[in-house]
Amino acid sequence: MLGVSPRRSELPLERKLHEDMVLFCLLQETHLASAECAALKIGGYQHVGQARTPHGGEVSILVRDGVGVEVGILEKEVPERATVTLRFSADVSLTIISAYFPRKADVSSEALDTLLGANGEMVIGADVNSHHVLWDPLRPSDDKRECIVDWCVQNDMRIANTGWATRRQPGTAALSSPDITLCRDCEISNWKFALSPDSDHHWIPFDVCVGVSLDVMAPSKPVRALYSWNKARWNDFKKLSDDFIFRGMKRSAKGADALNEAMTRGIRMAAKRTIPKGKGVAPSFWTPELTKLDKMVQECKNERKRDALIRWRRKVLVDTAMGRWKENVLKLSTTDSASWNLVKSIYAPRPLTSPVLVVDGHPSTKRQQAQALANMYMARSTKAPHAPEMRIPSTRRSTFRPITKAELDVALRELSSGTAPGDDEIHCEELKELGRVAKKCVLRLFNCSLRTGQVPAKWKHGIIVPLLKPNKPAGSMASFRPITLTSTLCTFL
Repeated sequence: MLGVSPRRSELPLERKLHEDMVLFCLLQETHLASAECAALKIGGYQHVGQARTPHGGEVSILVRDGVGVEVGILEKEVPERATVTLRFSADVSLTIISAYFPRKADVSSEALDTLLGANGEMVIGADVNSHHVLWDPLRPSDDKRECIVDWCVQNDMRIANTGWATRRQPGTAALSSPDITLCRDCEISNWKFALSPDSDHHWIPFDVCVGVSLDVMAPSKPVRALYSWNKARWNDFKKLSDDFIFRGMKRSAKGADALNEAMTRGIRMAAKRTIPKGKGVAPSFWTPELTKLDKMVQECKNERKRDALIRWRRKVLVDTAMGRWKENVLKLSTTDSASWNLVKSIYAPRPLTSPVLVVDGHPSTKRQQAQALANMYMARSTKAPHAPEMRIPSTRRSTFRPITKAELDVALRELSSGTAPGDDEIHCEELKELGRVAKKCVLRLFNCSLRTGQVPAKWKHGIIVPLLKPNKPAGSMASFRPITLTSTLCTFL
């Protein structure tokens, strides 16, 4: 998709992308300043963009979250362009380019050559501000046309346009097609257009077939909903957790593994019944009135009436968004966690892309990345490489003093809230609210582990999350710092 400006229309753009399950979106003439470009955030999408220049219009690319993105060239000179490579697997990738030629800029083969990158599948969406019968039969051809056509022939670029208009002149019935879609070593089908009430350019949706598989890219996995701790029924949680854990431990076999399984299962079951989960997304600004106006704009054939509907729709959208913002401002409070979450989201660094680790020109799989990370840190581990093997003297009696209830209560009060759980999915908030019986069961589990010198096998498993270091390139393994999310019960002990 291309030819759409997100300025003052982020909400309609986000809605359109999610409704049509768009994998990537190419934007030109967004007219975003540096600060606006850095702050642009479309929910569920990664943004890679170039701020506008005094004589340019700015180009951007949006890619669905979860797709590996290797950021390429961001160029302000003519042609303005943004380049990214989407890595779907070790063998399948697609380079996409969003480009813009200002109206008065010359189009030469040298300028067009800057769009060429490495060999392989490529899609280019460009606002060339030029007309030729191959992509714009509605307007007379201009001087730039032959240069573009010759360049496409020389570089095996196919023009995917089908002759439909891609732009309308506001206030008139004049149509044109200054936007061009090019592809190489891949297939583009279902190239269409759709009127956009938020831009003089049209939506241009199309399908891209890359590789030999017929599988369609599925929508990205929705963000896992978080618990709404403020809405939890803690009294019910205490009663249920006491009951579930006590019965589980009564039936379970002896040993730390069995006790840990009963404890974890009991807490999960109690939480599922008493702690609601949030929706994961904020309420949409979109209203039935806006949906109705969108339909009226698409169906209206009279240009003057359509422009009037578009102006009214924009006013309704602004009024709705401002009304919702004022409601949120009135609710702001220094003691409200939701208020601080809003401030953090506003000041969050952008763009936030899914980095792709490339080895010998090929993207590595998740398993290969994990193995490479382990190998790198194993090679760095030089602490006493020739130290003698440590031998622990055997003893018939435990040297650990049993943990008391008072010590457990103090440790529970000092637990930090808001931390990420490990593989057991037990949260610190849940441990703090355990009932009297459940706390005795926790003591039994911990003291059993200390007495026998054994820890549950599941405590030895963790979720490794590689975090990108500040100001480091995402394509290098050395730029990541791994952290391990272990069992909350293990961390607590």
